[in-house]
Amino acid sequence: MNLHVKRDRTRFFYMLLGLAMAATILVGFSRTYYLKAWFDTPPLTLRLHLHGFVLTLWLVLFVVQASLIAAGRRGLHKRLGIAGLVLAALVIATSCAAAIEAARLGGDRGGISAADRLYSSVLVVSTFALFVSMGTALRKRPEIHKRLMLLATIAVIGPGVTRAVALLAGHGIRDSHVAVMSALVLLALLYDWHTRGRPHWVLLSGGLVLIASQLTRRFVGGSEIWAHIGNWLIH
Repeated sequence: MNLHVKRDRTRFFYMLLGLAMAATILVGFSRTYYLKAWFDTPPLTLRLHLHGFVLTLWLVLFVVQASLIAAGRRGLHKRLGIAGLVLAALVIATSCAAAIEAARLGGDRGGISAADRLYSSVLVVSTFALFVSMGTALRKRPEIHKRLMLLATIAVIGPGVTRAVALLAGHGIRDSHVAVMSALVLLALLYDWHTRGRPHWVLLSGGLVLIASQLTRRFVGGSEIWAHIGNWLIH
């Protein structure tokens, strides 16, 4: 009985974590996307609109899927999983297109080159694709599947976190998104420890990969090799 209760709580935990991530993105992109009509911000291109719309759908789907598991609706969860694959592909495609366009329009700023910023976006897309691909391949192993999908969703919230922190603090804070992403991974690990007695190896190893890739992104993004590749993609 106690084990059953702990599992139910874990399911609700993923739903609540999804809602927290969605709320962060809503705040971060409130002025430039969700509430844009009320703020004097630069116009968005079609690619950026599509990117914002598709990413929003992904966050909504994550919350819905976690809610269905919490409610015991596994059949509907599996059927929606097919739509999730299509949506994941759209996330990757629109993110790549939007990243190149944003780098082209934004240029160099804040001491960071356009190519360097593009690499950060490419890293987000790559880690998202990695975790979603693994999660899809291991969909019949729910304990692994749900943690990989959580990591995939954490991977794409970085830009929104950066903007949310800047908006709430009144100024940007370097690598604030890394701190928030690390906190989310740590929170999930602690919850695993509480409900399972130990952290799940997928969440531990995947979380390390995710955070390490963010902490070391400047070494690649600022390299001359990537500068040639990134500038070629931008131009």
